[in-house]
Amino acid sequence: MHILLCNERFLFRFGVDRVLILLGRTLKELGYHISIMANQFDRKTVEEFADRIIEVPVYGTDYLNLNELTSEWLEQSWSQIFRDSSPDIVLIGGWPFFSSILLFNKIGVKTVFMDCGAVPLDGYPDSILIIQNRLRNLRKQYLKYSTLITPISKFIATTQSSIDAPSVPIDPILLGADHMEKPIWLASKVNTIIKYYSLELIQSLKEKNCKLILNLGRWEPGCYKNSEAIFQLSNRMKGEMQNIIILILADPNNIEILPEFKTCIIPIGFPDDEELQEIMRRVDLGVSVSLWEGFNLPLAEMQWLNKPVLAFNVGAHPEVILHPWYLCETLNEMAEKIITILNGNDLHSETRQQFFQKFQSSFRWGNFTKTYDNLFKEMIYQPININIIIDVTNATKDTANSGVIRVTRRLCRELQNYVKPIFVVWKSELETYLLPTKTEYWQLSQFNGPIIDDSSPCSGDQKISLSDYLKKLEPALTWLLLTETIHEVNGKLIRNYAHKNNIYLAAIFYDAIPIIQPDLCKDKIIFENHAHYMRGLSYCNLIVPISEFSKCCLENFWKQEGLVGGDVKTNPLPGEFSGSFRSERSKDLPDNKIKILCVSTLEPRKNHYQLIYACQFLEAKYPQLNWSLTLVGNRYAGGDDIAEFVQRSCQETPHICWLGVVDDAALHKLYAQCTFTVYPSIIEGFGMPIMESLWHGRPCICYEQGVMAEIAAQGGCLTTDVTQAEKLAEAIYQLATDHDLYAQLSHEAISRYIKTWDEYTRIFIDMLQIHSYQFATDQPQAKVPSWQEILYPDCLCENWQMNESERMGLTAILHRIKPDCAIEIGTYKGGSLSLISQYAKVVFSIDIDPSIPEKFKQFSNVSFFTGPSQIILPALLQELDKVNIAVDFVLIDGDHSTEGVKRDIEIMLNYIPKKPMFIMLHDGFNPKCRQGMLTANWEKSPYIQWVDLDFIPGRVVEHGGGGHGEMWGGLALAYFHPIKRSQTFQVDASSKEIFKRMKTLQYPNL
Repeated sequence: MHILLCNERFLFRFGVDRVLILLGRTLKELGYHISIMANQFDRKTVEEFADRIIEVPVYGTDYLNLNELTSEWLEQSWSQIFRDSSPDIVLIGGWPFFSSILLFNKIGVKTVFMDCGAVPLDGYPDSILIIQNRLRNLRKQYLKYSTLITPISKFIATTQSSIDAPSVPIDPILLGADHMEKPIWLASKVNTIIKYYSLELIQSLKEKNCKLILNLGRWEPGCYKNSEAIFQLSNRMKGEMQNIIILILADPNNIEILPEFKTCIIPIGFPDDEELQEIMRRVDLGVSVSLWEGFNLPLAEMQWLNKPVLAFNVGAHPEVILHPWYLCETLNEMAEKIITILNGNDLHSETRQQFFQKFQSSFRWGNFTKTYDNLFKEMIYQPININIIIDVTNATKDTANSGVIRVTRRLCRELQNYVKPIFVVWKSELETYLLPTKTEYWQLSQFNGPIIDDSSPCSGDQKISLSDYLKKLEPALTWLLLTETIHEVNGKLIRNYAHKNNIYLAAIFYDAIPIIQPDLCKDKIIFENHAHYMRGLSYCNLIVPISEFSKCCLENFWKQEGLVGGDVKTNPLPGEFSGSFRSERSKDLPDNKIKILCVSTLEPRKNHYQLIYACQFLEAKYPQLNWSLTLVGNRYAGGDDIAEFVQRSCQETPHICWLGVVDDAALHKLYAQCTFTVYPSIIEGFGMPIMESLWHGRPCICYEQGVMAEIAAQGGCLTTDVTQAEKLAEAIYQLATDHDLYAQLSHEAISRYIKTWDEYTRIFIDMLQIHSYQFATDQPQAKVPSWQEILYPDCLCENWQMNESERMGLTAILHRIKPDCAIEIGTYKGGSLSLISQYAKVVFSIDIDPSIPEKFKQFSNVSFFTGPSQIILPALLQELDKVNIAVDFVLIDGDHSTEGVKRDIEIMLNYIPKKPMFIMLHDGFNPKCRQGMLTANWEKSPYIQWVDLDFIPGRVVEHGGGGHGEMWGGLALAYFHPIKRSQTFQVDASSKEIFKRMKTLQYPNL
């Protein structure tokens, strides 16, 4: 697979650059073809893994418009740059390739955006702010056209990626930390590194019993890096402990340290990877005073060495830090913890070791690359013909429409837009699936469920089993979707059934609430089943949680149980309310009655007690407020006390009304009529009523923790502590009386992104297709060879400086003459050498590049000579004559120099052939090389019989100011014979006559 990496730079000491280089190196090891495209790069570093390095012009000082200029340049140059093979996937690191995403879409190349985030703007001068604001606008304008976004942390995913490109699939991939074991930037490779003798300094300080702290990351005061806080930190530690010295990564010649800090804050320059790693080993601890980080690679680097690191509890630090104890809320807390650690009172050794092992297993570049490898393979899969079966057992019986049943019904309906889903009902007594009856179909179709008509396969008096029905269908890979919580007694039987019938299993996972908070689960059957059910999910092929929170709960449970489950991919539920258009207008806060709506099943975790207590408090404290509360939701098994309490409250307080179960049309009307909603639940897997409220443009009051807080963060919600009735009452009063707050939340509700059922369903189908492709391709299959493998078996087919017609011409000549001794002048990437070595008995390679012998040592019949051809070629020919080895084939590859090509030709013209000999000349796509062929003195040799300088032409190109065309990109062919010619030879003989002439020359093997 061909991957193109795009970024502004691939330079020393920049985090994004390092990540892309590490990814490129490891993908290369996995067999990927890697090209890089950038404005600047450390050539020695990128040459180690990049097959192709493409320098993008910077257009002088017009940096602000570099994105547009880059996309224009790409559009003009793409076909020329990638004339042989276009990339399969483009991976973009950021500026200046945002606007190029549209071009990649246009030419059909999938685009992955590695999102490292846009940094906070505080403290930057106007010159930088202009660029940063431009970057943020470009993100919003173009990221939505990406195929996939891969943020480097969940923090970036939630705070930037999902906001800038809400409709694009987002897959956070955390970075690795073990890269220092394979350093990229060594002083020998990066000319800009200045030696500061840091290790000698550190050694001398250690001998004086100094305690050393390394400030991680680059020194950059006046912005989010917060570097100047190091001075405050140093002041706070004075008096607590002597001889504390903080080392900073800054050039001593370019930083001014105040006199009072010169002995305790020391700049050590910019050490290379090996030296920095050794510095980290020798210091006592590291600190990061940054106020925002999308990941914080230096923090991870130092933790990998098992050194303590302190950081503020901001950004992605909670995801990367070894243990929560190392997170600090204030500078004072950081200073106190530094003293604690330096006094030998670090985290308990056993606890630290446990978390260190967990860190080392998680933060590996191997994991990072493997994730990208899997994603890339998923992105180029071919659609597989599949059958989708849905277990609708509960949805054909339930007369209400609780959250889980709503998902089943609506997903069934949406799937009908793309496939012909098969609906089935599990019959436990028969241990099999049957097609639904008409009555069951009718109940399934309620509340915007699937459309059922006379063509729907249906059980009547004669029950139809699923296995019998599948026999009537075309063979296809088959999936069974478990969209509801299954009782594990049936779960085991269902899995056995699926296994016997070669059916793959996919399950939607909602929550682990009965496990996390069993006190909130009053239904004994649900409580006793849930752990068994979650264990059973580990046997499914694909598990689709409804939120990241639910995914973490499931994976943590499996880990505690020692289970390794199937693939877990989150697909957050949609917020679209079935059967209604989204509200596009915000509503003003009414001056008369405030209508409050709560949509929720009457179960303990939904917290109806506190909601009603809050309303009673509201009535007592603010009697002037005119309000009403409408409750919608079914009873709950084991929650009779809640239903009785609600009924009693409705009788005692006329402001409160419980409607029970209503259909979607009635619920839509209630949403439209209400002022705002309250969702007092204290724990959820998702919280669909919040999103449905926002879909209708109505603000929602919800809990300030858990999934509810995640949903609220994107706008339209007022959060509070719903476990305290008084605080909930105050939130209700605030939203009911504050016109500005209500207007703001209403505007946020109609403006924010809300996922639709169509989007949810398409993502679900894509997941099934990707896994189907993997299952299908995992099966042993006869490999279909490519045309290149057929024409050029065992050849290095990439990076030839030949077009296909030239390559075929070379192959034809070699196949005809099968040379005993061949010479290639200019090996380059070894493509033509690999072909010549297959036909010739002995081959000599001459190239100026000293790395050639090591690169192509696999060719056992090739001898390599490194150096100038004008020295090596005559000497080689002389030595071959001494041992009576006759040369019968020579390939001269153009070296982009007229004189160089002409010189190599004339060396061969001085050679006296010992047997018939062919010389082929290749111009390397360069008109100057063709000029060298044309200006050579062919009359010089009496042994040449004819030469054709237009053999296998390439193409006509326009060049120069005059716009005239010239033939280039072709082979030329010359024929020599040991007997001197008796007449003038012919130049530019007709190409079609060449093989006819070869047959008349009495050449061996013809």
